[in-house]
Amino acid sequence: MRKQQRRESARAWIQSGANVTVKAYCRRYGVDRYTAYDDLTAVGFPLGPSAEQWARRPAPVPSSDTDEPVEGGDDMWTVLDGRKFFVAGYTSGGVPYGVFEDEIEWLGEKPDLR
Repeated sequence: MRKQQRRESARAWIQSGANVTVKAYCRRYGVDRYTAYDDLTAVGFPLGPSAEQWARRPAPVPSSDTDEPVEGGDDMWTVLDGRKFFVAGYTSGGVPYGVFEDEIEWLGEKPDLR
C-alpha cells in the first residue's frame, strides 16, 4: 500500500473509533514504528509523550560483517563472510562481483597472495 493510500485508510480507521497506537498502526499496516509515527502525525492524530521516542529515526550504523578492506592489503581485496574476496568490478547497482581467494586456481596451484 502506498503512503497516501495508507494515510487515507488510517484516517478512516481512526474515525471508526479504534484504539489507535503506534504499535497497533505498525501491526495493521506492516510498517516500522518511525513510519507509523510519521503517518499518524501527518493525519493529525494526537500521540502521547510515550510515542515521542519514534519521532526521530536513528542514524544508520555501518554493519561490521559486511565488506571491509583487508588490513594492509590492496583496495581490490575485501573480507566477505570471513573470507578474502577479490573485487573484479561493480554492477550498475554498486554491488561488487569477483572471486573468493580459496576459489582461485592457477595451473593447479593456489597462489600466495599475501
